[in-house]
Amino acid sequence: MLNLFSTSSDTAGFRLDYMEIYNWGTFHERIFRLAPQGNNALLTGANASGKSTIIDALLTLLVPAKKDRFYNQSSGVEKKGNRTEETYVLGHYGNIQKEGERGVTTQALRDKSAYSVLLASFTNTDQRVVTIFQVRWFSGGELRRSFGLAHVPLEIQKDFQPFDGKGVWRRRLEASYRGARTLVEFFDGPVGYAERITQLFGMRSTKALGLFNQIVGVKVLDDLDEFIRVNMLEEHDAETQYLQLKDSFTTLIDAKVNIEKARTQIEMLQPIADLAGKIENADERLRQLTTDKDTAVYWFAKQSISLAKEKLDMETKEKERQETEISRLRRREEKLKQEERTLSLAIEKDEVGRKLKELEDDIERLSKKRDEHVAAMDAYNELAGKAGFTPSPSQETFNAQREQARRRVEAWTEAKEAYIREQVGAEHEQKELASRIEDIVHTVETLQKNKNNIPLRETEIREAILAHTGATKEEIPFVGELCRVAEGEQEWETALEKILHHFALHLIVPDKYYHQVNEYVNSTNLKGRILFYRYLPYNSLADIQAFRPSDEEEPQVIDKIEIRPDSEYEEWVRDMILEKYNYTCADDLSTFERYKEKAVTREGLIKFAGERHEKDDRPHILRRENFVLGWENKEKIRLLQQELIRLQEQDSALAKEIGRIRQEAAEGETLCGLNRRLTELFPDYQKINWKRYVDEIQRKQDEKEALEKGNDHLHTLQTQLEQVREEQRRLSATDIPENTRQMIHSEYRIEQLQKEMDENQRVVASIRSLLFTDFEKNYAYLCELPYDQLKQERGKFQARNERERKKLENEKRGYEDEAKVKITEFKHPDESIVARFKDWRADVDALPDATHIELIAAYRQMLERLEKENLPKYEKQFDGYLQKTLTDKVGEFRMFFINWMHTIKSNIDMLNDSLKGIDYRMRPVTYIQLTALPQISEEVHEFKRLMDEAVPNIQKINAVPDGRRIHFYEHVEPFMRRLEDEEWRSKVMDVRFWFTYKAEEFNRQDGRKETTYENMGHLSGGEKAQLTYTILGSAIAYQFGLTKSGLQSDSFRFVAIDEAFKAQDEDKARYLITLCKQLHLQLLVVTPNDNIHIVENDISYVYFVERKEEKTSWLYSMPIEQWKAEAHEQDNPA
Repeated sequence: MLNLFSTSSDTAGFRLDYMEIYNWGTFHERIFRLAPQGNNALLTGANASGKSTIIDALLTLLVPAKKDRFYNQSSGVEKKGNRTEETYVLGHYGNIQKEGERGVTTQALRDKSAYSVLLASFTNTDQRVVTIFQVRWFSGGELRRSFGLAHVPLEIQKDFQPFDGKGVWRRRLEASYRGARTLVEFFDGPVGYAERITQLFGMRSTKALGLFNQIVGVKVLDDLDEFIRVNMLEEHDAETQYLQLKDSFTTLIDAKVNIEKARTQIEMLQPIADLAGKIENADERLRQLTTDKDTAVYWFAKQSISLAKEKLDMETKEKERQETEISRLRRREEKLKQEERTLSLAIEKDEVGRKLKELEDDIERLSKKRDEHVAAMDAYNELAGKAGFTPSPSQETFNAQREQARRRVEAWTEAKEAYIREQVGAEHEQKELASRIEDIVHTVETLQKNKNNIPLRETEIREAILAHTGATKEEIPFVGELCRVAEGEQEWETALEKILHHFALHLIVPDKYYHQVNEYVNSTNLKGRILFYRYLPYNSLADIQAFRPSDEEEPQVIDKIEIRPDSEYEEWVRDMILEKYNYTCADDLSTFERYKEKAVTREGLIKFAGERHEKDDRPHILRRENFVLGWENKEKIRLLQQELIRLQEQDSALAKEIGRIRQEAAEGETLCGLNRRLTELFPDYQKINWKRYVDEIQRKQDEKEALEKGNDHLHTLQTQLEQVREEQRRLSATDIPENTRQMIHSEYRIEQLQKEMDENQRVVASIRSLLFTDFEKNYAYLCELPYDQLKQERGKFQARNERERKKLENEKRGYEDEAKVKITEFKHPDESIVARFKDWRADVDALPDATHIELIAAYRQMLERLEKENLPKYEKQFDGYLQKTLTDKVGEFRMFFINWMHTIKSNIDMLNDSLKGIDYRMRPVTYIQLTALPQISEEVHEFKRLMDEAVPNIQKINAVPDGRRIHFYEHVEPFMRRLEDEEWRSKVMDVRFWFTYKAEEFNRQDGRKETTYENMGHLSGGEKAQLTYTILGSAIAYQFGLTKSGLQSDSFRFVAIDEAFKAQDEDKARYLITLCKQLHLQLLVVTPNDNIHIVENDISYVYFVERKEEKTSWLYSMPIEQWKAEAHEQDNPA
């Protein structure tokens, strides 16, 4: 057999000199010592004697990381949990069932006042010593550990006793070996301890310690590929590389987010700034109009005084002319009166004339009476026609119509009250309808905004709470937003709503917002009611089957409810329903009556605890638009919209009815008024009987004409008298009154002008002097108006000014209202914006609220600052970070994986170098070599592609404007977003999985390949063991720092194998021993008594473990020669 390692190197490297244990497992209150002095040794004894306890002590010293170590490997069950460091320190040795008790009690040799010390000393050919030790004790009921090593030999009795839990032993130990260099080192924990012993023993990495654990319980390999990957290749910290790249990417993304945030803010601020400009322009125009209004008062007064003076002169002259004319007319009137008297006297002296005068007076009197009654008849006919009566009635008809009119008035007085009551009732109903319509419209708008079924007031209170706390709707939801009736259970919807309605209206408040919510609710008049639960993280009972009677088969509320699965409160809601609301859903009354409590029928009859029953079918309870369960509200909105249409139709019909009532009442009131006037104005028929005067007038007219025909002189006098009287009548009735009227009007105009001048003078006197240049320039047309038009324009001007100001004020108010909405949207944006830009609220917090619209200029200033300062600064930062990330970080990340690939290939070469020195088979003589062939999965292919694309081509990106940004958006950002998937990263970032590993057997003589081992399934047990040991040997050589020469003193040459031979044939067991020889390894073999003959020729010491009284273990030591002699005597008794 070819020995690659020189036989002169059998003692090279660190080997176990001795090991001591105190208070470990069943080794109790004594110090037990193994001292192989660098030689192979055997540990044997009966089953359960304590052999594995010693090996577990050795593992505890050399494999400090619990995750890499498992105890009691000889049991054949990996990581068996009944042995722990604590059970070893306490000395557990068995279980006992005490009389009268159900359970068993663990028996222990020691209590928590005990302590334990483990110690192993290793030496090498350079006489260097490394003693590793661990001390364990209890403090406050908790197990404490101390890890240390020394560069000198230590002993438990000499160096660790007496022991105390306060650290005096440690200070004593350090003081005992204080010198020019530190001889005793302590470590804070297992990590530093493991790294230090790995360094001192010349191991490649702490993975070698895990390999030592695997060697102890060596098992035949099932997966060659996995063993090579995990145990023979170094794992590099790709996650740290990713986190470093992520930090750079995060910095870059932060800069990018700042740019996006600034642009978003600019986009949202621009309309606010535009509205601020419109508000400012409106303010400026309003100020000008107000100035014009004030100026106009003075200007119109001053201009009116000027024009009134001219007007006053004209009116005074006109009055004087009229007075002269009136004097002339009155003189003429006196002269005509004198002539009338003369002519009348002449006529009266004649007897015929006197009779004619009497007849004329009678005719005139009767005609006047006739005319009065004709006018009365016309008035009566007009009213009678409107009231539906016959015009120009006879006396009998008149009396009948008057009685009918009286009855109509009385009937209307009674009917009017009914109309009033009917109208008031309809108008009240219309008002209630309008209120309900307004409520439903508001509710629909809120539902469309909030996407839930919660009532309006509760939703508004929740919005206020969110604004106060800064939380989102998902963080503080209503229970009803997290539950809905399961598909196919709609027939139970009404019953489920009755059960869960109150619970659904509760908010869920997580603990981090609990104080803020209490603070707001306590100090605020909510103008409504809010219910909430405080949510604390807890262990859910949702997976525990709720108790049901053995015959319970009926579905329950929880079976008919779907709980929103993406909510963090899903389990809490489920538990609350299970605990408080999980009523049995009974399909019929017989089932319902079987349950003593907590049952419900489909129709909504509920049975509570204590025999209390309830069925609430009030209309508002049954209306589906009032249901609150569900995280979607399309159905509720549809129902409300249907209800809205119904109410609007009802309102329209009611409006028509009210119109009808009003019209009929108005018509009745009008008709009543006509009838009342008929009875009041015309109390009897003679009031309108004009015909009785006609015959008498005609008779007197005939008599007058007969007298006049017989007297010509008298006729002449009468003609003259008539002419005088005609002129006199014209003067009295027309000329004098007209001129008098004109004179009075002139006097009035003069008085008015004077009064207006006085008033305007007072106005002018009360206002300080103003400059009219701008005013007259803007309103030049006013200067051209005469006095009367100026007066008219004065009121029109102010009215027009008032209208313009009101119009502007309305426009300004509209701008302000629109700006308030925009400001509110800016200060309290959609949750998507807040989630994307975490510091948005901090940016806008100091800005004035929408209620302080007068401070809108602050938003224009922020816009200006963003456009001129922040956005350019963020873009500059982004470009700077972009250049560094693209050129440095992405390339470094890619190079890490390239280097890892090269390292794997180099490691395989080093392992093959070791394997080439190990003879695998003898006939022919062969050796094993490992191969690493690329095996790229789809995920890894995607990873490499994205990573290669993320590395920039500097020449290419510099050739395009904004090339770096384009490259970042198209390649770097998608790569980083993909890397955020932790599961995907775990699949693609371990380069060891980019290859598949095989073992190939070569003929040592001619180099020909004999066999390729891809898996172990087709090999026999012995073949598997031999290949396992060979691969394991190369792993030991690689990880333990062995070299070809075998002379390296900084290497670790100790292995322990616990009962490795019991399942193998002797040939393979001997192969393992021979392999260890080739690698110059010190071997501690643990095996039962019946397998000692396999190794007795390769060991120097035998350690025998014995169990006494089923409690404690004892360790006996003897050289192999003594063991053989005693064995010979037993086999050949005298």
